[in-house]
Amino acid sequence: MKLWQKAAAVCAGVLALVVAACSVVMLLYARHTILDMSRQQVRDRQRDLAVSFSEMANYYLLNSDSDVVRDSLVKYCFSRFADDTSVLMRGGETVSTALNIDPSDWLDTEASQGMADRWDASGGQRSFEGRIRGRDVLIAGTSVNIRSQVFEVYTVRDVTDIHRSLAVMALIFLAVSLGGILLGAGAVTLLMRRGARPLAALSAAAREITGGAYDVRADVHTNDEIGALAADFNAMAAAVQSHVAELSETAQRQRLFIGGVNHEFKTPLTAILLHTRLLQRVNLTEEERRQSLAHIERQCTWLERLTQKLLKTITLQQDITKEEIPAEELIDRVRASTQQILADRNCTLVTACDGSRVLVDADLMQSLLVNLVDNASKSYDPGDGERTVWLTVSDRVLEVCDAGRGIPAEAIGRIFEPFYMLDKSRSKKHGGSGLGLALAKQIADAHGARLAVNSAPGKGTAVQVILE
Repeated sequence: MKLWQKAAAVCAGVLALVVAACSVVMLLYARHTILDMSRQQVRDRQRDLAVSFSEMANYYLLNSDSDVVRDSLVKYCFSRFADDTSVLMRGGETVSTALNIDPSDWLDTEASQGMADRWDASGGQRSFEGRIRGRDVLIAGTSVNIRSQVFEVYTVRDVTDIHRSLAVMALIFLAVSLGGILLGAGAVTLLMRRGARPLAALSAAAREITGGAYDVRADVHTNDEIGALAADFNAMAAAVQSHVAELSETAQRQRLFIGGVNHEFKTPLTAILLHTRLLQRVNLTEEERRQSLAHIERQCTWLERLTQKLLKTITLQQDITKEEIPAEELIDRVRASTQQILADRNCTLVTACDGSRVLVDADLMQSLLVNLVDNASKSYDPGDGERTVWLTVSDRVLEVCDAGRGIPAEAIGRIFEPFYMLDKSRSKKHGGSGLGLALAKQIADAHGARLAVNSAPGKGTAVQVILE
């Protein structure tokens, strides 16, 4: 069973209990009120009848009156105040009544049909409520003394119609209650189902995202907790999509890099193996031997450089030891490390220093600057005439500049990412792997330094290492 169905069932059950309880309470209250009013009316009517009859009969009757006169006057006085519910009895016999039945057999309070123990007495007035001969009746009666004669004055009301009305009222209450419960249950079901739609939308969106559709969002716009949950869900989905995209892109770059590295490793290794076999098995001239050894050396140097970059990128996670050295010494070390690379690319390194000292790890900072100089020398196009790389140190700022092709604005924020290459074909031609600037960024972070890049397409690039 779905959540909205469970909630609707619970709400409908509670509604049914509440409506049923309210209906029963109201019905019982109405029944009690109506019957109590009827009882009180019967008692009041009987009391008024007895008092009025007694006063009038005692006023008109004389002790000297004959029995015939006395009976006539009694009936006359009683008829003046009696109605169709009044009964006058004496000694168990009916004297006067407007009832359509003879009440003497069931108004005998001493013996008739075992009714004596069913009468209630209060304040001299006796009352009875129950069924007699299939009819619901209310009876109230008192004894009055008229010139030494005892009469019983009764008021008898047939309340069968009232009980029938109460039964009809109960049926009406039942019908109304059932209707209300059905309508309420239907309304609750619709509201619950409608209220659960945002949750269903969230669930559907979650399933689609699970299936790989990371661009899916929950189309839920409500001003409640579910709306807030949907907003958080969409924010989470956006973050997941962004992270998945980044991971996918990184994985793609890594796959491309690994494939390229495998290819690049095969090429120098094959050449090294070939020249090694030539040196071992073929009689070569001294010049041919020298050329083979030089080729082997170049290939080994390339492999060593690439391996060191990979290892440094992976393992540079420990604290470094900094010491203060002259900036000029650092520049000389960079010049010596890049001399052959710059010569091969027909580039000139121009340096400048203000004579200051810098607090760095010399080997790592040398590696950082060598990478920057190496990248700067690659920025020139083949047709460029003058190719110059500038390295300057001034007031704890180390800057490497070139006048090459520059970097597009949208790519500046990514050049320090591992395996990112702005121009893959050119980087491969120059032996690039996309790790040089990533390594430079890690070295700068290890020094607590900041890298700032200022570049424009066609105008060159300036990278500053700002020491703290």
